[in-house]
Amino acid sequence: MSDETERKWMHIDTLMKAGGQITLGRVAPLDGVALAGNGKDLYAALRRRPDESIEALLQRLDQAIDVAQRSGTHINEINNGRYVLKAPSTRKRR
Repeated sequence: MSDETERKWMHIDTLMKAGGQITLGRVAPLDGVALAGNGKDLYAALRRRPDESIEALLQRLDQAIDVAQRSGTHINEINNGRYVLKAPSTRKRR
C-alpha cells in the first residue's frame, strides 16, 4: 500500500495488520456488503448504498472500524442489525 492509501484507510490497515479481516462483496443473499472483524468480534457490517462508490464504501467501513475500536459501538446495517459472525464449523467431514 502507498503511504496515501494507508492514511486514507488507516483503521482498515491497522485492523488487518493485527490479524483482523475485511470482506467485500456478496454475503448470500446480499450483494454489496462490507464486513470488518477480528475473528470473534464484528466491528461493522455495511450495505453498499445505491450509487455509492467502492471508495466511499471503504471510507465508511474505515470510519466504522475506528468508532468500534474507540467506543465499542458496532455498526450493523444487515438484517435489521442482527447479522453476526458465526464460529467456523468443527464438524468432521465424512
